[in-house]
Amino acid sequence: MRLSFSAVLVIALGCAGSWPAMAQQAAVRHEITMGQARQIARLVARHDQIDLSDTHIEFNSMDMGAAFIPGYASFIIIHEASTPGPDETLRRYAVNRHTGDVWEITLCTRYDFPALARLRRTLAGHAITTAGEVAAQSRELGCSK
Repeated sequence: MRLSFSAVLVIALGCAGSWPAMAQQAAVRHEITMGQARQIARLVARHDQIDLSDTHIEFNSMDMGAAFIPGYASFIIIHEASTPGPDETLRRYAVNRHTGDVWEITLCTRYDFPALARLRRTLAGHAITTAGEVAAQSRELGCSK
C-alpha cells in the first residue's frame, strides 16, 4: 500500500495532536494507599527509636474523613502519660502520597535514610526526590523560610 504525502501528513498531525494527551497521562503519578503510607511512617518511627509496641505509645492517623494536609497522609505518635498529667506528642509525620517522602511537620524535618529509600522505591516507585520537589513539599507543609 502506498500513501501519498498528504495522507502521511494527516496521520502525523493526528498523532501529534494526541501527543499532549499521552504526555499528560504519563505525568499522572501513582498514589500510595493509606496502608502503605502507614507502613512508611512506622518505619520512620522505628528509625526515630520510638517503640511502637509500648502500650503507652499511640500511633494514629490525623486524616479524619479528609486529608489533614492535602496530598499527604498524616500520622501522630503520642506517649500517653502513665500518671495524671498531659500526654506527650512525640512526632507528627506527613507522608507524601505520590513520592513517599516523609516529613516531621512540627520540626520541618525531611527524612532520608537507605531503608526508607528502598521502601519508597517499592511502594511509590520513587526513591530519589529532586531539590525542586523537596522545596515544593517544604512550602506545602509551611516549612519554607
